[in-house]
Amino acid sequence: MEDVLPPMSSPVPRFSAGRCICVALLTTGLVAATPAYADADDTSRVLTLINEYRESGRDCNGDFNPPAGPLATNNALNGLPNISGQDLSSLLQRAGYQAAQAQAVRVTGPEDTAMLMTVLKQQYCGVLMNPAYADVGISRNGTKWQLVMARSLLSSGMGDWEEAGREVLDLVNEVRGESRTCGDQTFPSTLPLAWNDQLGSAALEHSHDMAKQNYFSHTGRDNSQVGERARREGYEYQLIGENLAAGHGSAKQAVAGWLMSPGHCANLMNPEFTEMGAAYVVNPASDSAIFWTQVLGAPKE
Repeated sequence: MEDVLPPMSSPVPRFSAGRCICVALLTTGLVAATPAYADADDTSRVLTLINEYRESGRDCNGDFNPPAGPLATNNALNGLPNISGQDLSSLLQRAGYQAAQAQAVRVTGPEDTAMLMTVLKQQYCGVLMNPAYADVGISRNGTKWQLVMARSLLSSGMGDWEEAGREVLDLVNEVRGESRTCGDQTFPSTLPLAWNDQLGSAALEHSHDMAKQNYFSHTGRDNSQVGERARREGYEYQLIGENLAAGHGSAKQAVAGWLMSPGHCANLMNPEFTEMGAAYVVNPASDSAIFWTQVLGAPKE
């Protein structure tokens, strides 16, 4: 039996959801006049590189940062104008993005995504690894780059955990209906997954534990792994896997984040999985506010 466990994330700076927006602007190099959208390839490459970087713990200027969950691209953040000299919270509101927390980084000089990542790792390691953020917008004007990292306020219309979990199922099955490249792996279209109540309960258990105890990891506070949690619910498997997300205010954004992380994307496209369950739990007093768990499985025959 195999446990398929892609790396995920961890704790976050505190914020007051719905009451304030914590914003910051960090700049390296010259100021761009009018940033334009980065093209789709640039956006995809930068986001993939950032998510791969966030998958492992990093030492940032002597402070250890645990692994962090994947970011999802957001068109409202992509389209923000030059942040320099402007109020970020006002720009976000005008763009229709209701932020709980946000930060902008502007870098001048890199000619390609690899050079950009070198600068970001050297100078903004702590920002890249900050698990408070769930969304990112990327814009570029020549050698001038702007990244806006943020977390939105929670959606008021998500429904209960199972309703949202079944929305994850629908979104994932839509993804599985077409071929997709996840990092350096290309997957053909594959069969849809079926909902499984036992896997849904296992997902709910782990989301609840993370939210209640304010942590973000595949390893439960009782040292359990996904396989053990699935068996507790009576699910006997030949293959089991788990994707986690935190801070995403909707099922759509949680799935979008997984798709931009090669390991999580590969889990979604794995044709050996036949069933899944998913759940979220909210705890406004926790660092990430909302925690998502998706458990994928193939039952014993």
